[in-house]
Amino acid sequence: MVMTEKSPKGFASAKKKAKEYVKDKEKAERLINEAFQKAKANQGQLKDIWGNLTVLFHLIKAWVTREYKEVPVQTMLFAIGAVIYFLNPFDLIPDFLLGGYVDDAGVVAFVIKSIFDDIEKFKKWEKAVNGVANPNSKERARRVDLKRE
Repeated sequence: MVMTEKSPKGFASAKKKAKEYVKDKEKAERLINEAFQKAKANQGQLKDIWGNLTVLFHLIKAWVTREYKEVPVQTMLFAIGAVIYFLNPFDLIPDFLLGGYVDDAGVVAFVIKSIFDDIEKFKKWEKAVNGVANPNSKERARRVDLKRE
């Protein structure tokens, strides 16, 4: 179930663009791989949102590979929209500026809150299937990276 509250500035256009990726899973997979590489390269600056960001990455990756199918399209629009926002270096606060990921953190927090029930269902599924229980797990990030092929 997706909550409806006012979205952060710039997120609506990212969510709108997410429709393209929901329709094209290969394109979505390329997006998630690119996002993971950016996140890995900036992990120090993303430490406060690392767990939430990687759970979004892994949700999208599991959906793209059809390992996990029990997720509403609206949830995927939110998750992919957050990743699109994250990848945009010229969002509300450009990423190259000091504190440039503050707005990204706000979008990720908004998305996690908005799709919380679906995230919790996914984490339970993930734990049952893969044995990954901790949302901040380095193992989750490693699994996303290994599935790039």
